Amino acid sequence: MILVEKREERGVEEYKMELKLIEKTENNVVLELSNTNESEINTLRRLIVSEVPTMAIEEVEFIKNDSALFDEILAHRLGLIPLTTDLKIFNERDKCKCEGKGCPLCQVEFTLVAKGKSTVYSSQLESKDEKTLPVFGNIPLVKLLDNQELELIAVAVLGRGKTHMKFAPGVVYYHHKPILKITHDAKKLEQFKDKYPKTAIVDGKLDEKTLLKDNLYEACEGICDELLKVDYEKNKFIFHVESFGQIKPMEMITVALEKFNEKIDDFVDALKDKKSTKK
Repeated sequence: MILVEKREERGVEEYKMELKLIEKTENNVVLELSNTNESEINTLRRLIVSEVPTMAIEEVEFIKNDSALFDEILAHRLGLIPLTTDLKIFNERDKCKCEGKGCPLCQVEFTLVAKGKSTVYSSQLESKDEKTLPVFGNIPLVKLLDNQELELIAVAVLGRGKTHMKFAPGVVYYHHKPILKITHDAKKLEQFKDKYPKTAIVDGKLDEKTLLKDNLYEACEGICDELLKVDYEKNKFIFHVESFGQIKPMEMITVALEKFNEKIDDFVDALKDKKSTKK
């Protein structure tokens, strides 16, 4: 699969970043990216973390708070709760037709009412939009004692990680693709086996598949180069995307690439405007 294709109409130099899917689960994706470099990979990583928008609680009005936590602390905890996000429905406030005044297309209201001795959880937040809910219902917010009450109204909006990390959709990291050179020397392995993780040895040998899983080879590198030598491919990378649950990891990548193309278009247009102004 090619991520970026030639764009002749813009006069942009052609380059092709190739993608291979290695692993995919509900909230995790592992990709192999080739024909690229550190700058491009890190640009994609930063775009996912800082430019892909998600919903998060931005405003909290406390009607009653008898708990041991100050309003500010509770508001901060509420803001960090991941919320399911439908990017096809909601707009960022500054780009909404309501001009930032607040409407069903750019914000969602939550209410929470709790009383008496109990632990208040994120699942007790009641949303006015059935599609925008806490990803995890078991996040503890505060403990209440007998006769203590908590009542509040919270407003969630669409935002980006570059504004506040509570809007970040997940964790993204990468490393060069490893090349494992394994020597099956039974005598050497017997000498060093106590220094290797037990799971790395399968049927009396260092197992490549096990070593590659969860980057276990990193814990084994340098123990004995005669048994295991690790090299890295210069232009191939293993790219990990872990979602906090607001949106799926593949959507995180797709939206980031859309933002990247928008930025390229803006940059090319700015250059053309600058040239035309000089003339």
